Amino acid sequence: MKRTRSIYQAAWQGLSLSKIDQLMAAMPMAGKIDTLNWVEQYPAAPQTNFTLAHTDEILYVRFEVKGEVPLATKTHDLELVNEDACVEMFIANQDNTHYWNFEFNPAGVCNASHRKERKVDVVRLNAEQLSSIQRYGHQLCAAHWTLLVGIPLALIDLDLNKEHSRRANFYKCGDKTPMKHYASWNPIEAPAPAFHLPEYFGELQF
Repeated sequence: MKRTRSIYQAAWQGLSLSKIDQLMAAMPMAGKIDTLNWVEQYPAAPQTNFTLAHTDEILYVRFEVKGEVPLATKTHDLELVNEDACVEMFIANQDNTHYWNFEFNPAGVCNASHRKERKVDVVRLNAEQLSSIQRYGHQLCAAHWTLLVGIPLALIDLDLNKEHSRRANFYKCGDKTPMKHYASWNPIEAPAPAFHLPEYFGELQF
C-alpha cells in the first residue's frame, strides 16, 4: 500500500487560490497517478501528478497533467465529468465504512458524493456542499494543465486534533477523450476499470 503526506501550511490561511497554486507548484509532488492497472486494454495515460497541503480548515490538492488537451464539455456540477479529461480523489471516512468521491474536469466542474460502494448508500453532495469546494484551473499550454481544489475539512468530517491519516486514492481517467485511459495512484486489482474499490485505497497522512 502506498503512503503519501499532506503538508501543514498555517501561514496560508486567507491566501488567494492563485497564490496557493503558485506555492504548491514549487512543492515536491505527493505522488504520481501512473499505475496502469488495465494496461492491455488501456496502455497509456497522460503524465499526472498531485501535490497535497492543508490548513486548519482546508485540504488542498493540486493536480498537474501533461500530454492531454484539457477536454471539458461538462459545465454543471454533478454531471459526468469522468467523460471529460478527469482527475479524482476518493477519501474514506474515519472508520473506513464509507468514502467521498471527488471528480473534476479541467474547468473545475465537480461530481461528488458520499457512499459505501459504487451503487450502495450513494448520497450526492448538495448545492451548498459543492459550492464550498474551491477550484482554480490553469492551462499552461495546449496539452499541459493544472487544477487546484480546496476541500473543507468539515466536508469530509476530518478533525486534525483526533486524526492523523485517512485511506485515499487518486485517479486519472477520460471515458470520452481521444485517448481513453484509466490510471490510479495506488494499484487496483480488478479485471476491468473500477475506481470505487476502497479496499485498494492507499494512506494519506496529515
